[in-house]
Amino acid sequence: MRTVLALLASLTATLLLVELGAIALVRGGTVSAPRPHHGETGFWWHHHPEFGAWHHPDTEGDHNGPCYKARYEINAVGARDVDRPERAPGRRVVVLGDSFLEGYGLDADSRFSDMLEVRTGVPHLNFAMASFGPYQQLLVYRSIAKKFDHDAVIVSLFPGNDFADMDPAECQTLGDPDYCFRPFPVLGDAGLAGEHRREPRLRSVLRQHSQAWNLIAGLLRARSQEASELRSGFYDFDPGQVDVLEAVLDAFVAEAEGRPVIVLLIAKQTDLGFRRERGPDPLSARLEAFAAPRPLTIVNLLPGMAARSPGSWDDFYLSCDFHWNRYGNRVATDLFLEALPDWAERP
Repeated sequence: MRTVLALLASLTATLLLVELGAIALVRGGTVSAPRPHHGETGFWWHHHPEFGAWHHPDTEGDHNGPCYKARYEINAVGARDVDRPERAPGRRVVVLGDSFLEGYGLDADSRFSDMLEVRTGVPHLNFAMASFGPYQQLLVYRSIAKKFDHDAVIVSLFPGNDFADMDPAECQTLGDPDYCFRPFPVLGDAGLAGEHRREPRLRSVLRQHSQAWNLIAGLLRARSQEASELRSGFYDFDPGQVDVLEAVLDAFVAEAEGRPVIVLLIAKQTDLGFRRERGPDPLSARLEAFAAPRPLTIVNLLPGMAARSPGSWDDFYLSCDFHWNRYGNRVATDLFLEALPDWAERP
């Protein structure tokens, strides 16, 4: 019995030393790693029971980083938008997407949907959420956004991480481990279904309370994450993942019940370089062929952004992050309206 107690005491002391060492390394700036957290950070709700992530309704707070400072105001249904009535006359558009369309690091008036609303005079109801992939956009459309009168739907695809957002294995390459605990689309013989993967209890306890666990897990993810950042989803995609995406888009078409669905393709800087080197991307060609017989329109921002001088590409993005800044959102709005010049007048 004494031997067992001695071993337990030794193991406890060793683990404590490892934990204290990890805390010192991270807080001293020697290494970078996520700090233990509970996944509930103010207005963001990272463990939503249906969507995997969402905003806490009727909340607000600051989102600050090294090169940005923004105020987030969340409405009664959990969207980063002003409160909108469900019933309303006239043309309205539902906007779904990820952090780009949520307006990551920006005040609301600097983002794509608000600029479209100002330019067209048409209300654009924003239901975008950071970390969302197309499947989660579909779930929010079914559960919340579809209840609001609207005439068209905009959904976004960011090939930089959205294929991983819909693939339980590849999600491990993303920077935030919470990405892997969410609803995933499953394409089988019976068609499209969903599977909500939830965090194992032991892992949850370690992530929430142990800096050593977060440090080791972060180091293990780093290599695969770096390789992922160097790829372009516009060119180096898995055809099976596009099959799943197309099934999700078909589900959008069914849910939209005849309303046009616009798929906005968003590019990162790596994609712009690939466009210059390799020419037109095969992803948009495949999606355009898929969309042709359906009430789907593909608006690919990659060619228009890549056509600018390479020296100006940094101007589209936050200086400390890969998301668009205000200017990038303005260019995206210009390109969208160039592609769909009758957007404000569409039925």
